Amino acid sequence: MMQDNPSPLRQIAKYAVEGILGSGAMGVVYKAMDRQIERPVAIKVLHQHLRNGEHGADLELRFLQEARAAARCLHPNIVTIFDFGSDQQPYIVMEFVEGIELKAHLRSDTFISLPSATDICIQVLEALNHAHDKGIVHRDIKPANIILLENGNVKVSDFGVARLDTSDLTSTGFMVGTPNYMSPEGLQGRPVDARSDLYSVGVLFYELLTRERPARERDLEGNMERLSQVSHLSGQNVRSIKHVLGRALQPDPAQRVGSAAEFISLLKAIDDMDLTQATTAHFPRPADYQAPTVVEPGAYSSSQWNDDLLLSLEHSLARYVGPMARLLVRKSSRSATSLEQLMASLTRHIPNADERSQFMQAVEQSGVSQATGTGFSPPSAPNSAIGNGSQSPPAPVVISEQTQQQLSELLAFHIGPLASRLVKKLARQHGDVPALVEALARQIPDPKERNQFLLRAGKLS
Repeated sequence: MMQDNPSPLRQIAKYAVEGILGSGAMGVVYKAMDRQIERPVAIKVLHQHLRNGEHGADLELRFLQEARAAARCLHPNIVTIFDFGSDQQPYIVMEFVEGIELKAHLRSDTFISLPSATDICIQVLEALNHAHDKGIVHRDIKPANIILLENGNVKVSDFGVARLDTSDLTSTGFMVGTPNYMSPEGLQGRPVDARSDLYSVGVLFYELLTRERPARERDLEGNMERLSQVSHLSGQNVRSIKHVLGRALQPDPAQRVGSAAEFISLLKAIDDMDLTQATTAHFPRPADYQAPTVVEPGAYSSSQWNDDLLLSLEHSLARYVGPMARLLVRKSSRSATSLEQLMASLTRHIPNADERSQFMQAVEQSGVSQATGTGFSPPSAPNSAIGNGSQSPPAPVVISEQTQQQLSELLAFHIGPLASRLVKKLARQHGDVPALVEALARQIPDPKERNQFLLRAGKLS
């Protein structure tokens, strides 16, 4: 079913829209200009398919409530929220920051020394300390939400939207938080507080030093041993860092470091380290880094598709094909007359069968298929294909509640609170435990983590 596409967005409230900067799980980000003071801004608008969904009205209200709370966070290390409101659609107006996401440096060969890694984390913690004092929990601290400026300053983004990751959203198949950086309590869907953010910073610090995240299949002590293999860390460094991470990465929040201020003190006390040697301001631009480009509103396609939907598809597809995603989505949208047809066209450009399945699952979970009034089935078995409804699935065998609970707990380590819902949904479609385990494994994007899940879950069948 095609969507009516209104005239390209040129104005949001008093802000003149110049183009689209990008799209994420929650919404579209526009570059705009505040003509009254000639200041460039970034404006985040909720995805239309989220606004039109079952919880759309509640989501809009909470989007603005969280923006109001986050707007109180005025701090040099936080991307400032200037304005928010609703002009036919809810929006948040933010500081336009020109910098490079920390994620880009971690993906490149940029050398990150101990002083630089510590400096970055201290600045992130300064931002969190300010926010926590005002009762704001970020909930989605990760490299993609940390921006490094040319002068060495660090900015934390996405305050005001990360808190929307709640059970109301995950129950509909939508999750904002990033499982790789989430605290154990967050992964299990339990209430989180400021200590959850501190756990995420602990994961970040570990990754900055080792270039990998703590492995979930190893305990805390096992992960600490990896530090001894980092060539640029001295023995004194390692001993101090183990103490810091031992406090930050405690699975039990009650045993974890208690505040951002305390975490900062621990970092500053690391032995054999001179923080003045931090070179954050002199990081080279990653060789393969592509700065965000402004796309003219309405430039994605002709009139039959909504730009919001196409941006969501591009965001999901880029994980597998890189910058080519924009061109492929634009080209395919011009000839496709249904979402099924559009998905079939896009998946042909992903050579790996597992990755094709992951892409389609990601799009399905984003709510796009429900928003367009159509659906599609990811390729999970030889007899299932897009648009092939000629064969009826066999009647499923009931899988015990205990087994479903065990699978939910295993899967939650990889995809977060969404695990329970996915297990229940897929258990109705698969007749035995091995088939269910295979289907669940396809929900895990990282091949290494997928194999870990298969190994553990295989013992249940």
